[in-house]
Amino acid sequence: MFEQLLLGSAITLVSLVGGAVLWWVLNEVLLFMEPWLRRPPYPAKSLLVIFMVVFSTMAMMTFGVWLWAIVFKQMSIFGTLEEAVYYSLVAYTTLGIGDVAIPTDKRLLGGMTAANGFLMFGIMTAMVTDTLRHVRRVQHNLLD
Repeated sequence: MFEQLLLGSAITLVSLVGGAVLWWVLNEVLLFMEPWLRRPPYPAKSLLVIFMVVFSTMAMMTFGVWLWAIVFKQMSIFGTLEEAVYYSLVAYTTLGIGDVAIPTDKRLLGGMTAANGFLMFGIMTAMVTDTLRHVRRVQHNLLD
């Protein structure tokens, strides 16, 4: 039991750090783009920023799902990589469909996968909100 909690915590930490690094990279890119973002026209630039944020959030989610899937496959919990990725995606997004189940002796990892996804969705929501708010303030020459 403690091994699963420790492993799940480590995987969650790696996933969260990966997401934080991606958010930092996005902020650095937007900081570099700031002089360009200040000049009109704004709508097309806002659309580009939205695309960048959506791409970043999808990359964060994909990283987390693949990280869990690789661990599941390495532990031989699932027979195929496809099954491991499918289970990871279903658990990470907290859908919990139940058509593919993790073995009972490893079920804590399933819960940890869902908790990781739940945390990441919160971070992704904050990232989208913060980024779009910042860009809007930059475009209207408001101070942060």
